Amino acid sequence: MKGVCTILRRKVTIYSVALLCCLLAIGVLFWPGAGGQQIQEQEFEENEVGSVGVSSQAEKQEYKQERARIKALRKSFKPGPVNDLEEYEKFADEIQKRWQNRKKEYYARLMLEVCGPLSSGNFKHDRRYELARKYALLAVAEPNEISFETELNLIGHAITLMIGRNAPKGEKWAQLRKKDVEIRLHAWKRLMDAIDPNWDPNDVPFLNISATGIRPGIVPKDPDLRAEYDAAIEKMREIEKDTQKREWNSKQYRLRKLQKRFAPTAERYIVRAYSKPPFNLEELKQYLGKYAVDKKTRARILDAVKKNMEKQIQKMKMLKEPTMQ
Repeated sequence: MKGVCTILRRKVTIYSVALLCCLLAIGVLFWPGAGGQQIQEQEFEENEVGSVGVSSQAEKQEYKQERARIKALRKSFKPGPVNDLEEYEKFADEIQKRWQNRKKEYYARLMLEVCGPLSSGNFKHDRRYELARKYALLAVAEPNEISFETELNLIGHAITLMIGRNAPKGEKWAQLRKKDVEIRLHAWKRLMDAIDPNWDPNDVPFLNISATGIRPGIVPKDPDLRAEYDAAIEKMREIEKDTQKREWNSKQYRLRKLQKRFAPTAERYIVRAYSKPPFNLEELKQYLGKYAVDKKTRARILDAVKKNMEKQIQKMKMLKEPTMQ
């Protein structure tokens, strides 16, 4: 009997560790790999005007140097969870304080780089997840000042452990849950607002640049040449429209890819978060309404949480019954 109990305890421990690993994997799904972030960096450098603001060349260069510093430190880490968390925290705090009042997109991207090692296996202490969450939340404090791609990636680091002996409970968990869920709903709404529901992926323009051979600004006096000139100008306008349409198509395609990755992950996190005591279905309803989650998704989330709540309440009743007899 003793041997059977030992085997059962081992199985429970293995299942608990596996569940914890799955939760963390889901949480950091949006932490970009080297390839994904490299593409984002290139896009960011090519288009630095708009929602992410305009930066000076000096600030841009300083940002690149700072980012290279973080990458260099990460490369210097020893394999496995043996690195000094306190020293890394000092390094991260220094960067955070130096950039918190600078260009928000640069600041957010640097914090994203800082979070990477904390959400991986470079440190042993569970406090690494708390630090990753702290830096991610600081970076998304003004989410509309950064690109939504950066916001989505940062959210992957803003997770709270839901199982294990160090998982927060009671009122502390309830407060952490509020923040975790609200930042996900904000990003979700921002993503959905940017998606054009009428976009047709099959309506892709064909660009023909067998162009015009005209010299801009020099209007021919000859009537025949003027007619050719006007036709060429019109052709160039069509090309420009096609280019703009192609850029719009590319953006809409990218947004839908992000939606397919982010929405199911955010939904699972929200369901798990509100399925853990203390239960607060009314608060969840308010958040889903505040961030305009569509009716179908809202119903699915609430139904899943209700079922999980009922199961846990039933289990708690069953555990109390032998004690009361």
